[in-house]
Amino acid sequence: MEWLERLKKSGNGDLEVTYKPFVLEQENFASRHEPGWKIWEDKLFPSRDVPPLLAAQCAARQGEEAFLNYNQLLFRARHQKELDITNQLILLDVAREAGLDLERFSEDIRTRAGVEEVAVRHEEAVAEHGIFGVPTLFFNRGAPVFVKLEEGDWEKSPEADQDLLRELRSVSERQPYILEIKQPESAKLAEQSAKKYQPYKG
Repeated sequence: MEWLERLKKSGNGDLEVTYKPFVLEQENFASRHEPGWKIWEDKLFPSRDVPPLLAAQCAARQGEEAFLNYNQLLFRARHQKELDITNQLILLDVAREAGLDLERFSEDIRTRAGVEEVAVRHEEAVAEHGIFGVPTLFFNRGAPVFVKLEEGDWEKSPEADQDLLRELRSVSERQPYILEIKQPESAKLAEQSAKKYQPYKG
């Protein structure tokens, strides 16, 4: 997702990116609980998704630039440094690195200030658009597009970011009959990715 961060911060091209939280664990674990169970209400559930999503919403309360800085650093902490971003101290360290108002951020984290936004956006995504996974891209016209991307040198190029989103937008808006595309390597790459990013390392 860092490529989306760069694209939004660059301000180049004709694409604007708006982020909305989606709790993947809600979709994965709801069937194992009683009807009406909501992960963001279950404080005993050891969620990996909710703490960083709430932290990002707390950062957003300090402005769009604060959110962009925090969100990008959060992805780096998770995927490059392999840190446990469910840990409150790690979330605070990221806020410090992003230059946020730490006192305000800490208070918002303590009171779970972003929980309503996470809940509303998640349920809206499911009920209105049938979204089931991340990342899902939803353009102004066309159907939502769920994508899986391999890491590579292309991520270092803002021009490649723009090209990728234009191609995905084309599929979403002009070829809605394309429901799924998979390469033979996709299953192997998914398995490698799962091994790489799980479990969290503190």
